[in-house]
Amino acid sequence: MRFRVVSWNLDSGATGRLDDKIDLLRRLEPDLALLQELNRPVHRALLPHPLVHGRIHARPRIFSWGALSTDLIRPKASDYRVGCAVLGSASTILLDARLLDRAPFDVDEAARPGLLRRTMAARVGIPGGVTVTACSFQARPVPSRTDTRVKPAFHAGIAAWIAVQSGPVLFGMDAHAPEVDHPEHRCSRFLRPSSADGGPGEDRLLGHDPDHGLADVLRRHLAAHPEELVRIRADRPSGPLAVSYRTAGGPARYDHIWASTDLEVTDVRYLYDEALAAGSDHGLVLADFEL
Repeated sequence: MRFRVVSWNLDSGATGRLDDKIDLLRRLEPDLALLQELNRPVHRALLPHPLVHGRIHARPRIFSWGALSTDLIRPKASDYRVGCAVLGSASTILLDARLLDRAPFDVDEAARPGLLRRTMAARVGIPGGVTVTACSFQARPVPSRTDTRVKPAFHAGIAAWIAVQSGPVLFGMDAHAPEVDHPEHRCSRFLRPSSADGGPGEDRLLGHDPDHGLADVLRRHLAAHPEELVRIRADRPSGPLAVSYRTAGGPARYDHIWASTDLEVTDVRYLYDEALAAGSDHGLVLADFEL
């Protein structure tokens, strides 16, 4: 049985285009959506509203439930402050949701609230009686000007948190890394790599030898379909493996789904043009799993 997951930075700060984003998600029919950069109004728009102005809402249901990081912060953040979310279809059940407030972020306490709204996790019941930990994460787009350790400490803290989780895990993210997404994973490069003395780095989460047991679903897919990897190497010898964002330096793959190896990957696609047409500046990542 197919189980479909999407990860997408919706770019909720952009005006309008919400219906286009909803239509794209509806067409893809995901069982789980791991979304970044959305505010409460957008989050509510993705959930069923039986009555609108006293009438039955005509919009078909996409998601039956959702959990938003800014709703989990105490006290609650502003309605217009963006966060991360996990949403599920009627085939899934939300068991609980939480911030990663116990992740070992090696940062000053004053910096922690700003990190917590950028990531969350939910335990979800999926078909077949399986419980999966589903996470959504948005990195800072650039290193902090006041503390260049914040971004790599964030990545390293999440990696350490993942390492102690049990059972199947799915992680969707806008990681703003790596700087070079090389076809040979060992050759990928990071703006803030871990230091020789064991200091935190983005590679702790996304490198070829991460601090956790998850694997990049695109690399797993390409390992099973070497002909696709040959075409990518011919087009982009130094990467990226797919395009999900464009920087001043050119195309990049900043958006990822990583999963524990007990989830069998059957297909992975990066929908960059479709996501931009729907009003986001990030490509959507779609992954199909076999249960």
